[in-house]
Amino acid sequence: MKNKVEIKKEYNDLIKGINKNRYDKWYCLKDIVAIKNISYKSLKNMVKRIFEKYHPQGTIKKEKGRYHIHYSILDAFKLKTPQKNKSPTIYSHNWKSNIVWTTKDYYDRDYHQYLINHLKVLTRDVNYLETIEYDKQDRLHVHLLADEEPTILKPVLEGLLQTFLEDNRNYRIYCESVANTGCSVDYLFKNQQ
Repeated sequence: MKNKVEIKKEYNDLIKGINKNRYDKWYCLKDIVAIKNISYKSLKNMVKRIFEKYHPQGTIKKEKGRYHIHYSILDAFKLKTPQKNKSPTIYSHNWKSNIVWTTKDYYDRDYHQYLINHLKVLTRDVNYLETIEYDKQDRLHVHLLADEEPTILKPVLEGLLQTFLEDNRNYRIYCESVANTGCSVDYLFKNQQ
């Protein structure tokens, strides 16, 4: 029977293996100051704890006194109490929904943008971050982050796509809670056309 240390090592090795095949983007602490709008002093206070937790997984390393932080752990850099006098950045904004839709037919970029604009009209109080990209079949599809709950947005999305694309045999929707804000934001920027 394995003990806790052996199980933890296996887990960390598994995460390292997964991360080797992922998008390879690294930040230093000064980058995170701008990305998360957190003071350098606050980051220095929290980086030791984050290093101890994520270093065994290979997602943070220290070379010549400088930390290198993998984009996948940006969410670990979070203040316990957000500062009221600082505006959130796209990385620290409270994104709640990760949305993707794809269509059966090959619609152009303008048509997908038209659908996005209609969604924004239907949900005026919601902020979005968006990109339109090609899949492996050279078909365009849409990725969105939204600051509203998926349970609120999914029926609106279904109604919108039902209106313009007739029925759900012509489209697919993914609308779920954001699991990792840093990864989701970086994905949208990485894939902007």
